[in-house]
Amino acid sequence: MTLAATLAATTLLIGCAEPAAPPSRPQPLRSEPPAPPPMTPEELAEARRKAGFRDDDLAAEKALAREQGGRQYVREHLAAYRGLVKALRRSVDDIDRSARRWARARDPQRAYRRWRDARDHIVADLTQRYRELRREGVDAGSTQALVERIYRQWEDVHNDLGGDAAEQERFAALISELSEGLDAAELALDEIERDEDLAPR
Repeated sequence: MTLAATLAATTLLIGCAEPAAPPSRPQPLRSEPPAPPPMTPEELAEARRKAGFRDDDLAAEKALAREQGGRQYVREHLAAYRGLVKALRRSVDDIDRSARRWARARDPQRAYRRWRDARDHIVADLTQRYRELRREGVDAGSTQALVERIYRQWEDVHNDLGGDAAEQERFAALISELSEGLDAAELALDEIERDEDLAPR
């Protein structure tokens, strides 16, 4: 075969070959359905209720069991709680009376310092009583929380004392608030003592 014939045959073969496929077009992405709007807490709670969830009831049951366990702890240590509340009451009354006496003294600050130095053992005793009831970080419910609040208030008042304490505007209100808290604590302890479901172990 001549060169010319060979070239002609090659050209013919190329011409008869299938044309190259056009590049594929990217498929359009399917649009996702729009996300539902966020639910308010009330709508979420209602949806969970309709679905059979009982979160509120379960939380209430757990809180009740925790409070009952706390009351049981207080019942088992009732004498110690009463002792702490009584000691706090004595100290609050002493602070109230003594502050008025300092105000009448020739040197109120000196009178206060003498009182403070003579009360170091009382502060140490109260602190020890409180720490014993708080050992191991026990959660003794609402009664424990009330006693803790009273102790912290007493601590704040005691730390802020001075010869002019009785003349300060907030002093009388703080003493009154402490006394009311102690009354509430005594009532709570009386109620726990009378609770027949809390038999001492």
